[in-house]
Amino acid sequence: MIALVSTLMLIVFVQTTICFDSRNIVFTIVSQTEPYHSSVANRLKQDIEEQIFQLEERKPIIHVTHKDIPVPGAWTIIPLLRPLINKHKNSDVRWILFIEPHTAVRCENLIKALAAADRKKEIMWIGYPLRDSEPTIIHHFKFYEELEEEGGFVYPHFASGFAMRLELIDKLINQIESGERHLEADFSIDPAFELAQLVYGEKDSPGPLLTPDLSFCVISGDSCATYPRQFDICGSPMPEDSIFFAVKTWSGFHSTRARVVKKTWGKYVTHLQFFSDKADPSLPAINTGVPNTKTGHCEKTMTILKQAVKIVENLPKVKWIVLADDDTILGIQRLREILTCYRGGYDVTVIAERYGYGYGKKISGGKGYSYPTGGGGTALSVGAAVALSSCPCSTLDQPDDMALGACAARRNITITHSPLFHQARPQDYPREVLARDRPASFHRLSAPPGRVYSTWFQRDDLAIRGTGRDEL
Repeated sequence: MIALVSTLMLIVFVQTTICFDSRNIVFTIVSQTEPYHSSVANRLKQDIEEQIFQLEERKPIIHVTHKDIPVPGAWTIIPLLRPLINKHKNSDVRWILFIEPHTAVRCENLIKALAAADRKKEIMWIGYPLRDSEPTIIHHFKFYEELEEEGGFVYPHFASGFAMRLELIDKLINQIESGERHLEADFSIDPAFELAQLVYGEKDSPGPLLTPDLSFCVISGDSCATYPRQFDICGSPMPEDSIFFAVKTWSGFHSTRARVVKKTWGKYVTHLQFFSDKADPSLPAINTGVPNTKTGHCEKTMTILKQAVKIVENLPKVKWIVLADDDTILGIQRLREILTCYRGGYDVTVIAERYGYGYGKKISGGKGYSYPTGGGGTALSVGAAVALSSCPCSTLDQPDDMALGACAARRNITITHSPLFHQARPQDYPREVLARDRPASFHRLSAPPGRVYSTWFQRDDLAIRGTGRDEL
C-alpha cells in the first residue's frame, strides 16, 4: 500500500511538472534602444530560444521591449503591464518573467522554479529578495517598519529577474486604472522597489508580498535559474585624454570639495576643468557668470555645457564630456572601460544613471520623460553635448538634470542607463546590488570621500599611470 501511494504521488508530481513548460512563460527583456544594449538583449533572446528548443523543440515567447512593446518609460515596468495583459490574457501564459539584457537565464532551472511556484496558488510573484537596512534617499526615505514581523519590506533584485503571475498583473492593472492603486511618487528611481510599493498597497487593501526564491541568484551557481552577468568591456579602455571632465562647484567649496576631487580621481585625468561663480586659477576654475543657487542649478549647468563645448573645439582628441558635481567620486579606469561600448565623438550618446518623471500618471500611453541624474556623473558624447547645450531653462534654479532630460525628450535624444553610475552613497544600496559589478561613481558622500575613493576606485586608477606612489 505504501509503495502504491508513493508511486501515485510521483505520478502526480511528474504530471504537474509536465503540465508546466515554456508555453506558460513570457520572457520580457527590458531593453534599451542604444546599439550596444540592443545587441546584448538580442544575444540573450537568441540564447533563450536555443535553450528552449533543446529542451522542448519549440519557440518560446520573448519580448524585447524596445522593439516589441515600445511604450514610454518601459524600464519602469508599470507601463508594460497593460500591453502584456492585452497580448497574453487569453492564452496559456501563466507567468511573466522580467529580466535585464545582462541577466543570465538557465531555462531548465527556471522552468522548474516556476513550475514549483505555480503549484502553490498563494505564491503570486517570486524573485531574489532585497531589503533596505535603513531609510535611503533613492527610495524616498521610506522604511516599512510595519512589515518587519513578516520579514520586512522586500523587493526583487531586478538584475536577477523576477516573475509575476499573469492574474496578479491583471488584477493590479485593473486596480490602477480604477484608482484603487496608485504610485506614491511622480519620480521613477528604482523600478523594482516602486513596483513592490504598488503591489503591496495600503494597510486596508494589502497585496501579496514577494516570495523569496534563491534560484534567482546574485552570483552564478549550478542550481541558479537566473543571475546577473557583469558588463562587457568592448575593447581597450578609452584613452583618458579623450575625456573632458567638467566639474560644477561653488566658491565656498573650492578649498574643500574641489580639493578632494583634485586629490582623488582628478589626479588621473588630463582634461579637468572646474566651473564656479568665481574664477580660481589654482584649481583651475572658470567663472560661469551665473550666481550660485542652493538648488536646481539649471542655468549654471547649461552654461557649463556651452563653455565645455567651446573648450573641446580646440581639443580634437576629446570624444566625451563628463559632467560631475564637486561631491561626485568617480572611478576613472572603470569609466574608461565602460565608454568602450558606446559611440562617442559626434554621435549623439548620453550615459548616466537614469531616473524618470511622470511615467506613472497614465498607465496606458502615459507621458513622462527620463533624465540623467547628475550627481553620479553624466557622460555625453561631444555630439550630444552640442545638441543639448542650447537647452533652455525655465528658471535659474530649475533642476538641471530634469531640464536636460525634458529637453532631450523633445529632441528625440535617448538617455542610456548604466547601473554602474550611482546618484547616492554606497550605503544607500543593498550589498547585493553593489556586488554585481565594479561601480563607476558615487555621490552625496557622508563618510570621508578620500576613504570612499580609496575603497572603491583607487586600486584600479593607479594602473592608469602605473605608479603606487600616490597617496590620499
